[in-house]
Amino acid sequence: MENGKNFQLDEDQHEQLNYLEMEKKKMTDEFNSQRAKMKELFLQKEGELLKKIEENNILVDQITKLKNELDDTKSQLVVDSIRLESDFEVEKRKAEEEIASLQRLVHETIEESSSTRSLYDQELTKLQSYIQYLQKEIEHLKIENSQYQQQNTNQEHSLAPSVVINACKGFAKKLGADAFGSSDEKNTEKTQEDVELLRSLVEPLEDQIKALKEKLRATDEQLQKCKECSHLIMEPGRSTVQTSERMILHNTSTNTSFDMQKSDNLICDMCSNYETQLVKEQQNVAELKNKLQKAEKAAERHKEELIKEIGFRKEMEEKWSEKREEHKQQVAELTKITDCTEQDLKELKQYFNEATKEIKTELSKLTKERERIYQELDKLQKENEHLVGKYTIHSQQLQSEVINLPNTVEELHELVLKNHQDLIIAKIGKEQAEEKVNNLESSFLLLRDQMELNIQERQAIEHSLEQEIKNLSRHADKLERERREFVAKNVDVTENEGKIMELETRIKELESEKGELKTRVYSLQQELQTTETVQRDFVRLSQSLQVQLEKIREESDTQVRWQHEEDVDECPNCRNQFSTSKKKQHCKHCGQIFCQNCLTRSVQSGPNLRPSKVCDVCHTMLVKSSAPYFSKEPPMT
Repeated sequence: MENGKNFQLDEDQHEQLNYLEMEKKKMTDEFNSQRAKMKELFLQKEGELLKKIEENNILVDQITKLKNELDDTKSQLVVDSIRLESDFEVEKRKAEEEIASLQRLVHETIEESSSTRSLYDQELTKLQSYIQYLQKEIEHLKIENSQYQQQNTNQEHSLAPSVVINACKGFAKKLGADAFGSSDEKNTEKTQEDVELLRSLVEPLEDQIKALKEKLRATDEQLQKCKECSHLIMEPGRSTVQTSERMILHNTSTNTSFDMQKSDNLICDMCSNYETQLVKEQQNVAELKNKLQKAEKAAERHKEELIKEIGFRKEMEEKWSEKREEHKQQVAELTKITDCTEQDLKELKQYFNEATKEIKTELSKLTKERERIYQELDKLQKENEHLVGKYTIHSQQLQSEVINLPNTVEELHELVLKNHQDLIIAKIGKEQAEEKVNNLESSFLLLRDQMELNIQERQAIEHSLEQEIKNLSRHADKLERERREFVAKNVDVTENEGKIMELETRIKELESEKGELKTRVYSLQQELQTTETVQRDFVRLSQSLQVQLEKIREESDTQVRWQHEEDVDECPNCRNQFSTSKKKQHCKHCGQIFCQNCLTRSVQSGPNLRPSKVCDVCHTMLVKSSAPYFSKEPPMT
């Protein structure tokens, strides 16, 4: 019985040992697998930590790069804003100066156009009055032509028509040839022709006056001879004198009739010349009117263009002001954005530094924990090896040894209790190992969660930075578009400046054309004035000469040339009454009595060249180089 019980106890112990060995083997397998898993997890975590460190370094580099780019963009934006403001100020100042110059040019062109219009109106009125005057002169010449024809039919004995017609002939030739010349050579030729005309007009008068003087002397001699002779001789003498005078007058009348026949043709030529001159003047007036209308249209067109240009400049100024305000707002927004980004960068940098510090501390902790785990693993491995060695030794010993079961139940109970205690110790070691594994897994999970949080934060930071980069790129594109628009506007400004230059050149051309028209109008006015003065002088000369010749003719036929003091009571020139106290003075040439104011001229006569007082008419006839008595200026030589 005791042997059977001992054998049963040995079997039970053997089963327990097998069970314990199997449990131990399972525990070692589980421990080895858990150790392998822990090693793999540790290596994986270490690789992930290295990747995180590399990614953090890359993020640091990207953040520094983005910060540098932000600094560059900020400085570039500041420089661009300053440059844009300076360019805008320069362009605005140029635009203001150009607008002021354009407004000044507009006012000047308006004033000049109004002044030129008034001048053109005055010139047109003058030309119209001159045309009317020429028409009146033509009518007057036609009347004189009819009168001369009547005088030719009546055969009046006169010396004035031949002289006047000869003078008219020369003057008509002069007017027909050089009435409206504009050059200086023609003016000098006109002055020379004026002198020649006056000489040709005065010389026949002098010849006729000399002939009249000789005639009067001959008549005086004949009268003196007749006084000495008897009445019988005096009568045939008078008859002979009268016949001789009649012959002379008949000769002069034939000469005048011949000259009158010539003068008709000359007057007709003068009329035709006047008509051609009138046609030319009318054509000139029409041309001036057309030019005036064209100039007014051009001035209005330029005025409209300048008004449009001023409006365009105002619109450009308004747009520039709007763009300037927009740029200011954009610069303010960009400064705010840059400040915000700088603040965000500072916060990110601070957060990154804190995160790096925390990660470094965690890494240091993890490295320490890894070293500790390595040490524990080594220790466990050593213990395992030791246990395996012990187990193998113990198993070998057990296999080699003979199972010596205790013989007594008490010893068997002690052995069971000992094995049970060893099993409890092994379970406690297993539980401690599992607890360590659980702690490592929990720390691993915490580290993984923290790493995931760091990854999410990094992704959020990257996303925000990408959004900021996109915003900055969009803003840079917007600034580039604005720069292109600014360049296009600069091109438009240059084109407008070219148009302004063209308008200025056109205005200068119009001003030069206006100056040429002014000079032409001035030359025409001067020619009109000279022709009017010459015509007036010619009319006055012809009238005064005709009157003087009529007086001389009448006086030569009726009375002697020397006037007696008691026969004359007033001056024939100024019609002032003579005073009884003063002695009346005679002209030494014609013998008429004049007042002291009208007898101021003197000529040298005789072999001793004594000064003799003469009247204005006689002075004009005696002194060839002097001015005519009806004119204040001497003749041009």
